[in-house]
Amino acid sequence: MKTKIASLILILVVTFSVAQNVESTTRKFIDESQYTRINKDWNITAEFKSGIGEYVKFFPIEVIDLKSGEKMEALQLDMYIKKPEVYKTAWVGLDEVADFINFVELNVVPNLDMRLKKKSSEFIFNAKEMTLAYFVYGKKRRLTIKLNDYDNGEFKNYTFWTETQVDKIPRLLEVLKVIK
Repeated sequence: MKTKIASLILILVVTFSVAQNVESTTRKFIDESQYTRINKDWNITAEFKSGIGEYVKFFPIEVIDLKSGEKMEALQLDMYIKKPEVYKTAWVGLDEVADFINFVELNVVPNLDMRLKKKSSEFIFNAKEMTLAYFVYGKKRRLTIKLNDYDNGEFKNYTFWTETQVDKIPRLLEVLKVIK
C-alpha cells in the first residue's frame, strides 16, 4: 500500500513538474526557425492597465519562417509589471485560440454583471504560456493575467491584475476573433 502511494506521489510530482514548462506552438515555431519575421497589427489590440502603471496588451500576430516561407497566426501578449520590474512577452498559439474564444464568450462575458452575496466565483483559462482568471466576490470583480513558467526564469510568477478594467474584456474577445 505504501509503495502504491509513493508511486502515485512520484507520478504527480513528475507530471506537475513537466506541465510547468510548456511552450506554445508559436514559441516552438519561432525557436525552430533560423530566420523569423513577426508582423504585428497595432490597430487591433486589447489593453488592460493597472492604477500603478502596469499593463497587458493582447494583439494578433503573423509569424513567418523566412527560410521556408511557412506562416503561423497567433495571439501575442506583452506584459509590463513593476515588481519585479520586467517586460515579458508570451504567445497563445492558434491551437489554443478557439478554446480561449469559447472560454471568454461562454463563461466570462455573460458573467460580467454577476453579483454574489457572501459568495465568490472564479473563471480560469489555462493556456500553455498564460493563465487568465476572472474573479467575482460580492460586487467586486477582478481580472488576473499570469504568465506561466515557460522559460525557467528567475521569477516564476509574473502576475498582472486589475479591478477597474474588467469591462474591457469584450474587446479581448474581438481581438481573439480576428485570429480565428
